[in-house]
Amino acid sequence: MSELTINQRRPFSFKKLAILLFLVLYLVLTLALAHTSNYDQGLFLVGVVFAILALSLDLVAGTLELYSLGHAGLFAVSAYTTTILNVNYHWNLALILPIVICVNGVLGLIIGALSLRVSGLYFAITTYIFTLIVTVLIQNLAITGSYQGIPGPPFPNFPSSLSSMGTALVWACSFALLVTIAIIWSIRRSAAYPVLLSVRDAEPFAASAGVRTSRTRVLIFTLSAAIAALAGWAFCFLGFLGPSDFSGTTSINILVMVILGGMNTLVGPIIGAAFISLFPVVVAWNPLWQEVLFGAIFVFVIVVIPEGIVGVFNRAVRNIRAHFSKTPPGLVEPSATMATTAAPSIEKPEEVFTSEFALEARNIDFSYVSGVPVLVNVDLVVRRGSIHGLIGPNGSGKSTLVNLLSGQLSPNAGSIVLNGHEVGHLPAAERPKYGLMRTFQSAAMVRSITTKDNVSIGLYSKYRWILTRSLIWPFLPSGHRDERSIDASATAALARVGMGPGWARAKVADIPHGVEQLTQMAAAYVGTPSVLILDEPLAGLSAGEVETIAGILRDLGSSGVTIIVVEHQTRFIFSVCDEITVIAAGELVKAGAASDVRADSRVREVYLGQ
Repeated sequence: MSELTINQRRPFSFKKLAILLFLVLYLVLTLALAHTSNYDQGLFLVGVVFAILALSLDLVAGTLELYSLGHAGLFAVSAYTTTILNVNYHWNLALILPIVICVNGVLGLIIGALSLRVSGLYFAITTYIFTLIVTVLIQNLAITGSYQGIPGPPFPNFPSSLSSMGTALVWACSFALLVTIAIIWSIRRSAAYPVLLSVRDAEPFAASAGVRTSRTRVLIFTLSAAIAALAGWAFCFLGFLGPSDFSGTTSINILVMVILGGMNTLVGPIIGAAFISLFPVVVAWNPLWQEVLFGAIFVFVIVVIPEGIVGVFNRAVRNIRAHFSKTPPGLVEPSATMATTAAPSIEKPEEVFTSEFALEARNIDFSYVSGVPVLVNVDLVVRRGSIHGLIGPNGSGKSTLVNLLSGQLSPNAGSIVLNGHEVGHLPAAERPKYGLMRTFQSAAMVRSITTKDNVSIGLYSKYRWILTRSLIWPFLPSGHRDERSIDASATAALARVGMGPGWARAKVADIPHGVEQLTQMAAAYVGTPSVLILDEPLAGLSAGEVETIAGILRDLGSSGVTIIVVEHQTRFIFSVCDEITVIAAGELVKAGAASDVRADSRVREVYLGQ
């Protein structure tokens, strides 16, 4: 019986049992809280509201490192919109909820499209300005009650037949939090999660795999804004709405919740929100001294434990595991060398091509600054199925040419034809669709996740709607099917470059440099490209590792993959490559068979020093 059939027939699993137990416990706690005093319910509901806000902010801050200070403004828009539509116009609360979600989503789309052109501090300032604008509006508009504010609408109770359920508002807010947790958990379990981390930590790598990084940031910020609407909708039922509830201080407090609990963790923002919400109640001191103590705690977290409460716990668990483990952390199978792992056969690309050339770059001109040419009338023509070397002295323009071929740059003049398609002015994220993948001089990878997860990013363009499906990924049959397929492909690609299961489970931060180079090669190859560009794959490798790379390239080349190698080690280039192009000072020196190039007098003069 095949492994796939076994997985399909598996009736139950520990994960399913854990999810079921969580849901039962969650419902039991909600039922208990729905029968407590109004005071206790008030504390719980405030904590729930800010937990939703913290989770929505962590979706962009933790996953993409976009520190938004605009979530208080989004929070205010949904709260006031719900109140005004219900109190003034008597709209049904169930109808208002999808409306405020859509309104916040549109606002998030607009803010994201405008502010994501910048990053870091500038992004935070831009989103903070949005909160200030919203605050000024609610302070001065009559419909929002100006500085005095407006009372929130009452939430309807259960009908008498369901009165044993307790307070309906507790159930509504608890359900809103559960939906938020489910969405965040689903994204973190999906194939989109490593992709999002690559957008954060290794944007060139993500783009080379077909990820439209700017669009991805905007979409995730839009989702974050839509989730924040749940918090605003729930908050308006807790009493009175005033401008002070949604000020810039609120934005900072939400960010503090995320940092305190632990960024990019599912539980951390909830813990942080609970702490900040209960802090003024538990520490019933003078408000001034409360702020001083709160500030001191926050400074302590930033300086001593920047990973937050959950981060400290996770670090302790890793240290305990490492202490009792028989092998070093990250190197699960140190005996599994790069060259000895058996690998499956390589599947040839399915496309049928008519031209003998896989890539044709002709008459390429490029300059970073007008009047200072970097490349002048350069040609690079690569025969299909060959291993083609690109060499030249330092500063000759090799890296610039590679960036032009892969889409990081666009030529000032000339054409780039990839498998019969003109791609010269297409962005990097579009090139994988036409069969091109690449590696980088310095391995651009996500160091906080495993090698296998990094390799899976290279499959992004092969699976449709990964980001959209991530919202409910674990609940989709296609999600489970694609997850198994992605896992198998990534494992096979690692095996193809000689990395066994132990290396597959190791984090990139824990592996040697040579294994890291092989990992990015596997990530570039996993999508079975027709053209593979390797930018200095031998950098920092030992002689044995160089021989391993040579064997891998010959194996890939024999399978029909067209390979372009940029490298300084001429002995390697002339021994591995079928044809070679030499450039110097931004101009073409010689192109042709390796033996002809090596014998050329000008090549020997400008590059080989003979």
